[in-house]
Amino acid sequence: MKKLFLTIAAFSALTFTAFAQGDRTTAPASQMTNDQKADKETAKVTSALGLNASQQTTFKKLVLERATANQPLREKAKATTNKDEKQKLINQIKANHEKFHTTVNLMLTPDQQTKWADHKKKMEAKRADNKDKANQD
Repeated sequence: MKKLFLTIAAFSALTFTAFAQGDRTTAPASQMTNDQKADKETAKVTSALGLNASQQTTFKKLVLERATANQPLREKAKATTNKDEKQKLINQIKANHEKFHTTVNLMLTPDQQTKWADHKKKMEAKRADNKDKANQD
């Protein structure tokens, strides 16, 4: 009887663990290349804003430029222990981010610009929620 109970308990634990893992069909962002990230972001924005083919190409190019410019800055910021240098790098990343958003906004139609502003607000809220969750753990 004990063996049966232990077998059932072990099987249940393994089953619940497997379900807790969830279905992960895409790789985490940290394991994706810049090109893959650009494709993913372009697809999301295309569905949210209804970008045409020309806009999609331009948007992907801008995403790749931003990622290429920011990646070495992020690595330097993670590696440095000097707070002033780290803050300068973070400010440079933020400047690149603002430049990206300004350039994207210029290529959009007025209707898409409104949707883009809403999309940005949602992403900022999501980022803030994730930051709060990380700080709670």
